[in-house]
Amino acid sequence: MTISSDRLSYLIGFFKKETGLAMDESKAYLIRARLKPLVRKYGYDSLELMIDEIRKNKRGELAAEALDQMTTNETLFFRDAYPFEVLKKHLFPQLLENQRSFGKIKIWSAAASTGQEAYSIAMTASEEITQASSSVKVIGTDISKASIMYAKEAIYKQMEVQRGMPAQKLKQFFLQQDDNAWKVCDALRSMVHFQEANLIAPTLVTTLRHYAPFNIVFCRNVLIYFDVEQRKLVIDQIAQLTEIGGYLFTGAGELVEGKRSKWEAVRFENRPVWRLLAKH
Repeated sequence: MTISSDRLSYLIGFFKKETGLAMDESKAYLIRARLKPLVRKYGYDSLELMIDEIRKNKRGELAAEALDQMTTNETLFFRDAYPFEVLKKHLFPQLLENQRSFGKIKIWSAAASTGQEAYSIAMTASEEITQASSSVKVIGTDISKASIMYAKEAIYKQMEVQRGMPAQKLKQFFLQQDDNAWKVCDALRSMVHFQEANLIAPTLVTTLRHYAPFNIVFCRNVLIYFDVEQRKLVIDQIAQLTEIGGYLFTGAGELVEGKRSKWEAVRFENRPVWRLLAKH
C-alpha cells in the first residue's frame, strides 16, 4: 500500500496536531502497518482513498480510529518492575508518614493504554497499604477511546495476564471468566478510575483538576514521541496537576524539563525518579 507524498504529509501533520505524535516521512512504513487494518475494516480499495475520507471528516469515527491505531502502544502488567519496587520500598512509606490522616494518596497513570499499569499500581498499593481501597486513588488516562473502554471493562486475555503478572497476584486480584479470560476483582476496580485525556490538550488541567493534586505520576515511554516544545508543554501540564514535592516516573532516558516548571532527579536504588520543585 503506497501513500503519495502529499497524503503522507497531511497525515503526519494531522497526527501531530491531534496527539503531539512527532513523525516524519521515514515513518511511512509504520503508518501503513498501523492503518492497513482500517482499510480492510471499512472496505476501501486503497489506503489513499481512506486518507482522503479522513481529510474530509477530521472529527468522524474513521479519523478517531486512525488516531487510536497510531497512539495505542504495547503495555503489560508490572512493566520494568523497578517503579513498583520504588513505590513499595520508598514512596509509599514516605507518603504514609507524611500524609494527613484524612488525605488520600493520589496516583496518575498518564498514558494508561489498556489499563495494565494503573491496575499494577493499585495491586502494589493493596499489598503495602492497610485499607488501600479507601486511602489510595489511581487515575488512568489515555487519548485512545478504545483503550479506555478496554481498561474499564477490566477483562484480560490469558496471554495478557501471563506477561508480567506473578501467579500469586493473578489468584489474589483476578477472577477467571473462562479458559482465556480473567477479570479484575471489584475491590481493585474500585480503586481505579479511567477516562480519556489528551496530554497536549489545553483543557487537560481543567479536565483532571478534580482529581489533583497528584502525589505520584507515571508518564513512561511517552515523552519520546513528542518534539522538544511539546515535551516541555506536557511536563508543565503534569506539574500543574502534581503537588510540590510530588514524584514523576518516566521511561529510561526520558529527561524532564519544562518551560516553567522545575524538577530534580532523585535516585532510588541508583535509578532516577523526578521530583517537582516548582510549578512556575
